[in-house]
Amino acid sequence: MPVSHRYIIGVLVLGLLPVSAGWAQKGGVAGDTSAAWHADAWTPIIEKKGLRISYIYYPDANDEHDGIVLRLINENEVPVRYEFTLVFRAPAADTTTAVRGRLNPGAMKTGDAAGLFWVPFREDDRSLGEIGLRGLSVAQLQPFPPD
Repeated sequence: MPVSHRYIIGVLVLGLLPVSAGWAQKGGVAGDTSAAWHADAWTPIIEKKGLRISYIYYPDANDEHDGIVLRLINENEVPVRYEFTLVFRAPAADTTTAVRGRLNPGAMKTGDAAGLFWVPFREDDRSLGEIGLRGLSVAQLQPFPPD
């Protein structure tokens, strides 16, 4: 059964690991309604040292071009510092962006306000084919001492 390439996205994590776009593959709404709908919308990429990274693929993020939003969750009881290169590939092009920051214990970052949303290709003949991470580094930090 052919599937439109606009709804399939690959994830590159130390090699190519194909992953389809989250909830679109799962058929929409999950059968278990006890969890929030947005929990199933995220497609996991990787978890390393208590930092979970996932994404949502938007085929028409700015009403014209493909976009990606990342979500980072720190599951540790201490802050973490993270750094990686995000790789975007289209059939005839690729580009990268550096992502780095700090995340408090139990905290989450996502979306444009956190610098985690991209529309990497704006040319008419390019659509996003794959995303990937390269050089992921996660360091657990010492918590600040109480005052």
